[in-house]
Amino acid sequence: MNKDNTIGAKIQSYRKLQNMTQDELSKRSGIYLSTIKKYESGERNPKPDQLQKISEALGVSITVFLDFEINTVSDVISLIIKLDEQTSLKITADKDERGSIISSTIRLSFDDPQINDAICSYLECKDRIHLASNNSSDPTMTEISVQTTDETKNRLLLYNALIKKSVH
Repeated sequence: MNKDNTIGAKIQSYRKLQNMTQDELSKRSGIYLSTIKKYESGERNPKPDQLQKISEALGVSITVFLDFEINTVSDVISLIIKLDEQTSLKITADKDERGSIISSTIRLSFDDPQINDAICSYLECKDRIHLASNNSSDPTMTEISVQTTDETKNRLLLYNALIKKSVH
């Protein structure tokens, strides 16, 4: 596993993005400072209840710390069903002359402009990576662009405004 993808590295990264010290995280989460240090160093991994306290103290969803693979159509569909059930997801598509949905025209959006704005920011990040990798023969510049984009993506995950499913 990439060291930057460990739970401890993620805790440290989000703590620093919040300009928070380990001591402040300890106080906000109610977890001993020595334990926070062990989590960040990778010496220990937090149990689910501890991770929940840390995520609340950092103002991020606990899901940012969890790694799960999406390998099957079922994995994708289960995420879309959850989004549809719990958010203002809109799924649209064009239909052919017989009334059948044209699969290549499926579009996802949300009634909530905050979600759409955050997705736009994410897409802009992806565009920056694509442009940097295609326009730069200098691997260092591409790496810097990817790092900047990763930080931007992580900042998007700090945007924890509450959402509600709109009732139609």
